[in-house]
Amino acid sequence: MIEIRKVIKVLGGKAVPVDDYIAQEEFVEVIHSGRVLFRHTVSPSELYEWAVGYLYTNRVIKDLSKVKVWEENGKIFLDGEVNFEPGAFWGFTSGCGSSVENFCLTDLPVLVEERVYFRVSKIFEIFEEFNKKSVNFKLAGSLHSSAICDELGIIYFSEDVARHNAVDKVIGKALLEGKELSGTFLLTSGRISSEIVRKAVLVRIPVIVSHSAPTTFAIDLAQTYGLTLIGFLRGKKCNVYSHDWRILV
Repeated sequence: MIEIRKVIKVLGGKAVPVDDYIAQEEFVEVIHSGRVLFRHTVSPSELYEWAVGYLYTNRVIKDLSKVKVWEENGKIFLDGEVNFEPGAFWGFTSGCGSSVENFCLTDLPVLVEERVYFRVSKIFEIFEEFNKKSVNFKLAGSLHSSAICDELGIIYFSEDVARHNAVDKVIGKALLEGKELSGTFLLTSGRISSEIVRKAVLVRIPVIVSHSAPTTFAIDLAQTYGLTLIGFLRGKKCNVYSHDWRILV
């Protein structure tokens, strides 16, 4: 996740060589039937969980029971039924390197049936715990954190150089355990983009919380698909951008 490298620290008019913590970023190949489908940049930890979350939320895998996923020597291998056409164009989205074949919204559920409620005081409390767990960010800086939580606290936690990868990792952990997510909320350290909303809606997470801001498209998607969006959580303050009925003040 992080490694130590030599850097030059300039302080008080002096340049001094020091050891510093640097976030690792590497390419991982996703391989199906001996063919490399694509390469993706990721922090080299929890690759198996990342792959499950990423491939499911990007609809390469639609049924986990029909495909085998495993990690070997830093590569991801697939065997079974995948939704990937040879030669398909995979373009970059707003996700800092996230690649998807298309931004499909037709198979998303509407979450108005998730009549779950969270006390805002508890969200503030869990967010403090979330910040304390973000150890690698404090050491190296250039990392994002994500967590899936309920009223009792953090259930799954991951870090990565890209915020969407961290989200995929915690979703992957939940999918692998068969966790029901309609009574949970997603914490993320970065801005809330439309693709983060899409990932949450797809696995029926009804609430997203971040200390950063959402985009206009993210708010529009959240409003349309019944997701509660909370941003700018700082101390005991936050903004609720959509479906505020889930939040108890």
